[in-house]
Amino acid sequence: MDPIPPAPKRRPRPPRRIEDLPLFASKRPRPAGNAKPPVAKVPNRVTFPDKKVIKHSDMDVPEDLETQQSRKQPLPRSWASPSVWLPIMSLAMLLAGVWMLIPPRTEESDLPPESDRTLPTVVIDAGHGGQDSGAMAHGLREKDLTLDTALRLEKHLRAQGFPVVLTRRDDRYLELFDRAHIANRIPRALFVSIHFNDSTTGSGDGVETFYAQQKAAFSDDGWTFAGLIQGKSEPVPMDQGASFAASIQASIVGELGVTDRGAKPRQLAVVRLTRCPAALVEGGFINNPAEARKLASPEYREKLATAVCDGVVVYYQEREMMRRNQELAGR
Repeated sequence: MDPIPPAPKRRPRPPRRIEDLPLFASKRPRPAGNAKPPVAKVPNRVTFPDKKVIKHSDMDVPEDLETQQSRKQPLPRSWASPSVWLPIMSLAMLLAGVWMLIPPRTEESDLPPESDRTLPTVVIDAGHGGQDSGAMAHGLREKDLTLDTALRLEKHLRAQGFPVVLTRRDDRYLELFDRAHIANRIPRALFVSIHFNDSTTGSGDGVETFYAQQKAAFSDDGWTFAGLIQGKSEPVPMDQGASFAASIQASIVGELGVTDRGAKPRQLAVVRLTRCPAALVEGGFINNPAEARKLASPEYREKLATAVCDGVVVYYQEREMMRRNQELAGR
């Protein structure tokens, strides 16, 4: 048996290129010889109607409109950042310091020099004002009654020789701190705030006068921001206002014959924030029909202003007598 001849070796078939395929061979001419076939060029930039292309290194990356708009707008700074609130706080502190050095808008500049004053300056505060009408009843508004009584009181005090400053002369609103601040800028002062009362039942009657049970801490420390800058010490108050309020209350009750509701301590802002002796007078109840008829009468308000003036005079005379007795006892 003849041996089986070995199978003939096949010549290796060269790799076929994509250009040799019938699909492409019909469209692209076969290059002659060893020349490389042409390579189709692909555009290196593709445009989109609603996109913008930005270039990162050698690669083009499309960017949509939303990303584009976010890149144009800077990131908002947080209010918690020190770069935001620190300049605002510094400016606020600077303005507060300057405000403390500005004299109040009163007629204090018309007063005689301190060396020429023999009597303390009486600061009269007409309660409420402007958008704050206070109590209202029976066609009366508290802010109108307080201003009218304050102007009448000013006339009587000036007749007695007292320098007078009013916190307001017209229908305007002042903050409670501003009212006390006017008195605190005057070295020797007495503070009287005029108000009128009301009650929930409408049957309340009589007059009462309030004073501070305890002055505010900064009043008792004996210094202010302005005094610290200018190197001046603040005067020590004669008292918390109890004797001052009692003197005014006794004068009103004695001259007008009204119900005595007493002189009472209460931490009201204007009497607590003032360094000088201060009293707040509640001259009657607006919502009581009987008292409203009296308060609507100019003659009654004139009598009320006269009684308050007499109380201020009696208080000053008693304090001066006590001071002179202390001086005589010390010799």
